[in-house]
Amino acid sequence: MIQRFTRQTALKEKIRSGKPTLGLFIKIPSPQVVELTAAAEFDFIVFDAEHAPFGIARLDQCLLAARAVDIPALVRVPDANSSLILSVLDLGAAGVIVPHIRSAKEAAVAVDATRYRNGTRGFAASHRAAGYGSISPDTYRELSDRATIIIGQVEDAEAVENIEEIVSVAAIDALFIGCADLSISYDTETFNDPRIDQAVEKICSSGRKTGKTLGIFLPSNEQLKKFRAKGISLYFISSDQALLTRAACELSTAFKSAVYL
Repeated sequence: MIQRFTRQTALKEKIRSGKPTLGLFIKIPSPQVVELTAAAEFDFIVFDAEHAPFGIARLDQCLLAARAVDIPALVRVPDANSSLILSVLDLGAAGVIVPHIRSAKEAAVAVDATRYRNGTRGFAASHRAAGYGSISPDTYRELSDRATIIIGQVEDAEAVENIEEIVSVAAIDALFIGCADLSISYDTETFNDPRIDQAVEKICSSGRKTGKTLGIFLPSNEQLKKFRAKGISLYFISSDQALLTRAACELSTAFKSAVYL
């Protein structure tokens, strides 16, 4: 049980250090998918409880599967005030990703929801994360506060305006740049709008100045070099859905090409 916190702390330190770190979004609520993706040896996986059908029972099963194959699992929750933060941490999530962080105050609310000491997280030591009572309450509380990973998503024009104060929140381990929602917030016609590039550069500039770890979603590795040059080190590359769709289409296309030559 203590070993789990050791690995979780190592991941937290790797993220904070700025070393390249790789995660995969899981959108199919299936424990078997978790088992299958473990072979790829990602640094972590993310259960998307914001945009995929993850109820608490299915999160329970998938977090148990992640523990069985020994891969740290984060959960993207719907918002900073969600009671789901407490629940998924009790179920053994290594941390949470909180969307739409628009100010330092909202970042602090998200951090508080994950912390016992000087935070607002309700305490219990009878759940999976605490080894169902096999760890002393004081030890568990200390380990959890030290090891829990908190990542805030910067994906609103308001957040870009407030980025200097947001990056100053030391307890946030990393900021995840959400280009898709930025395009909505700026009311652009395309993700390639210059305003999005300018917003990303402003976020990256503030991150570089303060040493704050920055992350971004990449559909593939094609833009990796571009974002590495901007100082981004935390990557969410593709998803289980996208990988399955791509592989199925490639297989079907190859078969049809061979048959209909």
